[in-house]
Amino acid sequence: MARRWDVIVIGAGPGGSTAAYDLAGAGLDVLLLDRARFPRDKPCGGGVLISAAKLLPFSLDPVTEQTIRSFRVRYKRSWEFEHRYDAPLAIMTQRSRLDAFLVEQAAMVGADFRDGSPVRSVADTTVKLANGDVHEAEALIAADGANGVVRRALGLPRLRGAVALEGNATRTGSAAASRWSDAVGLELGSMPGGYGWVFPKGDHCNLGVGGYPAVASSLRAELQRYARSESFDGEALTNLRAHHLPLRDADSALMLDRVLFVGDAAGLVDPLSGEGIGHAIRSGQLAAAAVVAGDLPSYRRAVLDQIEPELAAARQLQALFQQTPWPYTQMLKRSTRFWSAFCRIVRGEATYTSFQSRLGPAKILVDAAAAFSERRESRAAAWQTAR
Repeated sequence: MARRWDVIVIGAGPGGSTAAYDLAGAGLDVLLLDRARFPRDKPCGGGVLISAAKLLPFSLDPVTEQTIRSFRVRYKRSWEFEHRYDAPLAIMTQRSRLDAFLVEQAAMVGADFRDGSPVRSVADTTVKLANGDVHEAEALIAADGANGVVRRALGLPRLRGAVALEGNATRTGSAAASRWSDAVGLELGSMPGGYGWVFPKGDHCNLGVGGYPAVASSLRAELQRYARSESFDGEALTNLRAHHLPLRDADSALMLDRVLFVGDAAGLVDPLSGEGIGHAIRSGQLAAAAVVAGDLPSYRRAVLDQIEPELAAARQLQALFQQTPWPYTQMLKRSTRFWSAFCRIVRGEATYTSFQSRLGPAKILVDAAAAFSERRESRAAAWQTAR
């Protein structure tokens, strides 16, 4: 006999755990499932922007390993510059610690968390697990990542996206150890469609590179070159992992009947930064609010109203930057106003859309240039797919 719940949440990443936290806190009977045993790690740089941390009703201090106040930017592994801000910009953690902590918060308010519970099939809102257990619910929240089991089971197309490769470098005895304490490193201009990064953690640094799918075959060599340029041993990186960054098209499904897609499962990764935790948390909150209100379609409306405009602006800015990265890197280097605007967005004190609105009449030219760049990227992607 199937067990019945008010809501089943599949996937216990930031989006799923946040949704379960809000739902259980509202008094609903919530089942939170994840296929892995916790704590578990997953491919992710482990950086949480302050804008994302502010969305949560509790502090992330228990899992914070570094607090970031500076960005050190390198252009094509040549010249670099660093800007410091007078307030925190991000925190560094590890996904194994972050996700376990978020699950713990959801369980504390009443969510029934079951790890090691892979889903075998999904039919409407009926879920069958690999162990044979069957669960039913009034609503299902899919938070199982890019092209997860729910999306496949319901016959939805794969999400397009970028690709990335990351690894860890020890800070102990490293020539680069003293460079990385409260600064994040960004490598711009070298990876078509993306960038490289150095994220400092407690005893190591996470290094990665990412970009358009066409660069997938070169990621390992590029990561080694980038590591060497930052004085790490590129061949000694550990825990190398590749991953897909799902990007939403404007018409991608956000819900299907009584199933709501959140976070990576909805393709809500920021196209410009590649950051997905913030939109995962926010979409989890919006999904929970729609379920509690008994108005599931309001979830789609809320995402289109609150998140999609930011994604559209980020897609435009990403297209412009990738077309001509040098002048935009120069603006970031030389313009205090540009840098301050960037930091305010990172801290959640401004948005991409508010930044665009301040361009005034110049926005017409920006829109035209971005449209041209986006069409060129679409043609290149179509060509690459057809090969």
